[in-house]
Parts: sequence; C-alpha cells; structure tokens
Amino acid sequence: MTPFLDEQFHDLKQELKITEKSKSQLRNKILQKTVIVHNRDYKNTRSWYAPILTAILTIIVMIFLATQSLDTLRQAAHNMFYSNDVVVPTEVKIMEKIIVQDYIEFTIQSNNFGKNIYPTNSGPTSNYLNNGNKDEIYLDILVTVRNLSSTELSESDDFMDIKIICDEREELNSFTSFERKSYEDVQENKFSISNNSIIEPSQTRVVHFLTSVPTSVEKDGKPLKAIITANGENYEYIIR
Repeated sequence: MTPFLDEQFHDLKQELKITEKSKSQLRNKILQKTVIVHNRDYKNTRSWYAPILTAILTIIVMIFLATQSLDTLRQAAHNMFYSNDVVVPTEVKIMEKIIVQDYIEFTIQSNNFGKNIYPTNSGPTSNYLNNGNKDEIYLDILVTVRNLSSTELSESDDFMDIKIICDEREELNSFTSFERKSYEDVQENKFSISNNSIIEPSQTRVVHFLTSVPTSVEKDGKPLKAIITANGENYEYIIR
C-alpha cells in the first residue's frame, strides 16, 4: 500500500504544480492587457484634450474682444494702419490770424447756423443762400482770406478746404461762396457770381465755407469741429 500511496501523492503534487503555473501565466497575461488598456486610454485622452483646450482658449479670446468698446477697437485699428502717418493739426481759435507761409493769411470771423445765409453787412436787397434740403440747415464758417502768393487763388483750385466733423464720427464736406469785392458794389455786400471767385495777389476776400448739416446739429450739444487744410497744412477749429 505504501508504494501506491506514494505514487498517488506524487501525481497530485504534479497536478498542483501545473495549476500554480497556469495561475501565474494567467496573472501575467491579465497584467499585460491591463497595461495595454492604460496606454490606449492615455493616447485617447491626448487626442481629445488638445481640441478642447483650443476651443476653450478661442472662447476666452472672443469674450475678451466682445467686452472691448467699439471706439477702442476702431482706435486700435486706426493706430495699426496709420501709426506711421499720424498728422496732428494745429488748433486755431476764432479771430486768430493764421499765416500759411508764402500762401495765404486767414482769420475765422464767426460760425453760424441758418436755413438762409446772408452776406455780411447785407442790405434789404441782398441776395442770400437757401438750404433747400429738408431737415437740414447750413453751418456757415465765415473766413477772411488774404493772398500772400504771387499768383491768383481760385475756388476751382481748392485753395482752402474745410471739413466738418460731427460727434467725432461723421465727416461732412463744405463748399465756398465769395462775397463781392468792395469796388463792385459800394452800397452793400452780395455773394459773387461763380466766375468771380478768385483772390488776386495781396488781395483780401470774405469767404463763406458752407456745410449742409442736419437741423438737430445746431442744438444737440455734441462735439463739433472743423478741419482746415491749406497748402498741405492742417488746422483744427473747435466749434464746441
């Protein structure tokens, strides 16, 4: 009986060894697969993490831009494109004599609003300029201009230009109307006919720079200024 039992015991031990070996192999396989799964999860995480981060940053930038005022963005764009070409005009005041060297001498006499614009020192028979546009009036900037050059200056040559800036945004062009020379009519001043809108050398003329503006501009209290250009020089006249 003893040899038989010994043989049975030996066989049982062999089976147990095989079982332990199988368990060890199985455990190793499970660990290997677990590592592979973890690696795949890490790669997948990187694949979706970058687009989400980009989207978040884009949203943050959009929110920042949306909070900026339109004026700030407009000014930034202006500085970006014109930073090398900024012209700061010289400020002028009413009744201040301005000399543009070897060209003209001018003085702003007054500014007035009106549906009808009359010449200075007008009499009962004076002609006048009427703004026929509905809901619009004239802004009249009255200027005396003396010709300092050796050649005559004319309206057609744009010897001087005035643009009106309303509320720092809207830019409006003006046109000119000359008053007659003193020797043409000694009794009263009238507006000149178009072919007499010239300034001879050393001569002084009274010129109306007229801009058609909405009627509301007269009393709305918003910023109003004139940009004057003469022979490449720029000036700024603050009306209010």
